[in-house]
Amino acid sequence: MQGIITTFLSLFLFCFCLLLGNEPGTFLLSCESLLMEQGSGARTGRDVLGGVLITALLIVLTYPAWTLIDCLDSASPLFLVGIIIVPFILCYNYPVSEYYSPTRADTTTIMAAGTGMIVGLWINHFFQLVSKPTEPLPVIQNIPPLITNKLVLSLTKFTVGIVLILLVRQLVQNLSLQVLFSWFKVVTRNKEARRRLEIEVPYKFVTYTSVGICATTFVPMLHKSLGLL
Repeated sequence: MQGIITTFLSLFLFCFCLLLGNEPGTFLLSCESLLMEQGSGARTGRDVLGGVLITALLIVLTYPAWTLIDCLDSASPLFLVGIIIVPFILCYNYPVSEYYSPTRADTTTIMAAGTGMIVGLWINHFFQLVSKPTEPLPVIQNIPPLITNKLVLSLTKFTVGIVLILLVRQLVQNLSLQVLFSWFKVVTRNKEARRRLEIEVPYKFVTYTSVGICATTFVPMLHKSLGLL
């Protein structure tokens, strides 16, 4: 059952973020979350198939409302509040098992990353950070040869983005853990404390929401300021 839930969340957030943003950063971060979830080995093929079928059904049922959702994401502040609160509540009330499983942490990571990307896209629309659409490129008849300058530019953009995301992840994770450990009066070096519900879910959610926002908002801004776009 846990495998079905996590697979469903992975695929649905992936499709939802593509609907709202259709950005390469969103695509890659969603794929990373999905691959991480499937590579953990904590679920069976039947769980994965169940998650895929549930996702497909929900996408079909919600398809008529996609335009409305897109408009709300671009204009409504209430949508922003809901997209933060609802996933957090769902993660905090994740089904409890008799023994500890990393599935809750993985689910929180996926939900938080998807939430962060949606929030980042909302910020881009609200503050008009979205670049103006360019004219469509002509149809490519032949695959152009690999140019050294373009390869170097792509690698530079990738490196800059990854470094910034890792720095944000580490900074927010350390700060959130320190605040939670201080609030609940827990020893900092106690690794078992990280598995407590009231610590694991908030710090994971805050950390990976920040990662999602960074990937969709601050990384493109940094690329633009460095002249990499």
